Formats: sequence, structure tokens, C-alpha cells
Amino acid sequence: MPALTLDAQALEAYLPHRGVNLLPDLVELNEGRTRAVSRTRVRPSDKRGRSLMGRTAADGTPCWYEPFLGELMALTGVPLLHERLAPLNQVAVFSMISRIVFDRLAPLDAEVIGEAEITRDRGAFTVFATRATVNGQRILEAEVMSGCAALADIAKGEPGAGGPAPTGQAVDPALFAWKPAPTCFVNAVVSVEPSSGKLVAAYRYPTNHPFVPGHFPGGPLMMGVTQWAAVADAAWIAAKRFGHRAVLAQGTIARPNGTEILDVRDLELVDDNGVPRITATKRIAFRDKVLPGDEVLVSVSVVAR
Repeated sequence: MPALTLDAQALEAYLPHRGVNLLPDLVELNEGRTRAVSRTRVRPSDKRGRSLMGRTAADGTPCWYEPFLGELMALTGVPLLHERLAPLNQVAVFSMISRIVFDRLAPLDAEVIGEAEITRDRGAFTVFATRATVNGQRILEAEVMSGCAALADIAKGEPGAGGPAPTGQAVDPALFAWKPAPTCFVNAVVSVEPSSGKLVAAYRYPTNHPFVPGHFPGGPLMMGVTQWAAVADAAWIAAKRFGHRAVLAQGTIARPNGTEILDVRDLELVDDNGVPRITATKRIAFRDKVLPGDEVLVSVSVVAR
């Protein structure tokens, strides 16, 4: 196979994403389909609305919100699997992201160079080593594991199958003024246990969320990295409630009936002059899907660092 460069329009044949969810500007694939490089820059007037993937740093600079850089790395690697999966009418579905380290913030209007290299295949799963740089400086490093599924099967299920989440105290929007309102993934605090460092929050994924049309068209699901962001949001609330400047958080997302959706281990969060910053996460394991309209419980246990 010859080396290939895919612009945003060509990527629509390689990625089951559209609009705001189609993050890279272009992706370059090597001849052996083992390594990919992406290039992405989000201008203030971005036509695809990708500024929704940003947040404000403590000094007011628009930057990438950390979980969406993880999504960018995943989308850098996915095109490498196209020739394998397309004949089977399948798409990549990410099962785990691990060993995530953020070195620094990435300005939205700077060119982010993403790299993804296939390191091994494990049965139906493919593992990528990924990294991102800006001006030659490393921003992010992570390992991504992908499985596969038929797009027609991905969104099977009934919204609300897990039942309604308990009601709680509405989240103060001021706590999340540093990012766009749609990218706050907790609605209410259900319970707080200061003695154990535990907090439980509730979230309903709206049917009209701006991410729904593009992830995935015809089979909408809540993006995996936004589930990670929900755990980070709950950890931020817990840190503020318990008076911690930096926390190490363990988190889960589950349906009200107890079915586990996501497991997050060792999420490191620091208070950067009143704005949270994710510095690392050991592991994010995706167990189940969230459909538009689903209500979930986001639980975290935090300790001060």
C-alpha cells in the first residue's frame, strides 16, 4: 500500500465521525499502515466548531481540554485500521486508554502534531503508542487499545434502560466557567462523604448534545473521552468540597441499576490558579456504552497529593 495523506474531507471515508467530532485537519499514513501522523490547528473561527474542544487556561489562553487531546490521538491511529475493518463493515471501538501523561497545555491555535504507531495486536484488539507535540515540545503521551464492532450494532439498546439517576444538588456553573457549558459532564451532586473522600454525581447525556450528530452518525454514543471528563469533573468538585489543591482520584461511571460503564484509575488533577488541570491518568477502561438520554452515576474517591 502506498503512503497516503488524508485531508478532513477524505478522512470521512476512514473515520465514523463528522463535523465537530472529526478532529484532525489531516492524517498521513505510512506504506505499511503501522504509523500515522496527524496535524491539527483550531482557529477561533473554525468552521467545524472544534473550539468546543477547548478550555481556558488560568491566564485566559484558549487551550485544548485534555480529554479531547486523547480523542485526537485515538483518531490519529484509527485510519491505520481502515483497510482491515472496512471489508468486514466494522469500525474501531476503543476499549482502553492508559499510561496518559500531560506535560503541558496545548494552545488551540497552535499546530498539534499527533503520532500513533501500532505496537502489537492482541487477538481482536490493536494497541497504539501515541504522543502529541507542539513546536517540538511533548504535550501528551498515551497508550490506546482499540477493538472493533459493526457500526449497526454499536448503538443498539434502549435509552434509559438503567433507570433514572437519583436527584441531587445542582452543580454550580461557576465551578466550570473555564470550559464550554456542553463539556461539563455532571449535572448534580448526589452524595458527599468527606471522611472517605467519596463523591457521587449524576449526569444525563442530552439527546440534543452537540456531539450527538457526529459520534456516530446513525448510531449516536457518548464519546469515551467525555466519560473520562465526567470523572475529572466529579474529581474537581470533590477537590473543591474537601479543600484539596491536588488530588489522586479513582472513579467509575455506572447506571443507576449498578451496571458498570467506565473505570478510571489514578487520575491526577491539580488546581492551577483556580482552574483544574489533568496531569496524568493511569488507566481508562471502557465497559459499556452511554446512549443519548441515558442517566448515569459518576463516583470518585479522592486523596490529597
